[in-house]
Amino acid sequence: MERKRNYIILLPIGAIGLFAVIQWNTQKKIKNDIAPVDNVGRNCIPVHSSLTQTCEPRRKLGFLKMHRCAGTTLQNIFLRYALTSNLNLVLPSEKRKYVGSPELFSQELVDNTPWHHLGYDMMAIHTRWDHKAIKEALGGDPAFVTIVRDPIEQFKSIYGYYNFFKFLGNLSFSQFLDNLKDFGLVRIKNVIGRNQMLFDLGFPVSDFDNEDKVKRFVEKARKIFDLVMVMEKFEESIVLLKHLLCWDYEDFVFLKLNSMKEGTKLKLSADQEDKLSLWLKADKFLYARLKEVFEKKIEEFGHKRMEEEKLKLSSIRNQVMERCLSGKQNITEDALIKEMRKHAGCRLYALGEYQFLDVVKSAQSKRADIAALKLLGLAD
Repeated sequence: MERKRNYIILLPIGAIGLFAVIQWNTQKKIKNDIAPVDNVGRNCIPVHSSLTQTCEPRRKLGFLKMHRCAGTTLQNIFLRYALTSNLNLVLPSEKRKYVGSPELFSQELVDNTPWHHLGYDMMAIHTRWDHKAIKEALGGDPAFVTIVRDPIEQFKSIYGYYNFFKFLGNLSFSQFLDNLKDFGLVRIKNVIGRNQMLFDLGFPVSDFDNEDKVKRFVEKARKIFDLVMVMEKFEESIVLLKHLLCWDYEDFVFLKLNSMKEGTKLKLSADQEDKLSLWLKADKFLYARLKEVFEKKIEEFGHKRMEEEKLKLSSIRNQVMERCLSGKQNITEDALIKEMRKHAGCRLYALGEYQFLDVVKSAQSKRADIAALKLLGLAD
């Protein structure tokens, strides 16, 4: 009887202690330049659209964020939707924008986060793809999407963005091309290197030169993704994505985030491109095959219809830009992003990846805290 009485006394004390910890956690401040999460509506800024939905919006999404393939721009679209729809993202608890990589994704990587018991709706950060594990983590019937890019252009972007020249030590780029065989298995931080798209998809580095295995893997990738977008056809990709996910066009307003300036991109001679093409042969095959599938989707969608849809997307984007920029004209992309961050209703469109992930983590932590309080009977 005495033990039972002690238990009754200690239970509310423990609950109060837990409540205090939870309250402290939810009161952590987000940086001043980020719009408050509680005040974010379904759309970051209202626009006028007569478009009607005839399908059910997809709320489960697995997005493979390829390196240097406009992934941050797409990620911003997905994070905005997740945030304003109270969806839970697969995220590590620590301040990282990766989950896994170089190891393949596994559920264990996110099992100890404060929000893991809520379940997951969306994967939208860098990982090394394991389709079965990601599908199990998301549950339900997710849409699976990714994006590819011409491998030569992707590597040029990788070379500049990740300061590849520092990794090469004293070698010039020409010397690097003359010694490509020495760099086939080497990767910056064990992640960045040859055939980056196949690597991100989870293909073994040791099999890059095995044509049969590459072909079988590419066919498998073709089947598991509902849509593989093409960076060189970005607007067309957005239109197809919109129709796959059945979200509003307002959800697909985008800025070019994390892109490199033209003057900083590596310039190659025809001979250098040929050498690099041979080295990236596996990714070249992947790109060609998946682009072929993409072009067929456009044919099925209809070219006239595609142009009409692109005009709708452009019109809504222009409405948002007009509201956010207060009539400013002929503005550069960098200045555009800075201006968007000044406008309370526009910040999410231009928010940097780390900042946005902090916002999402804060929202998910808050939902996890509320769920814990409900479990204790301390919240409705």
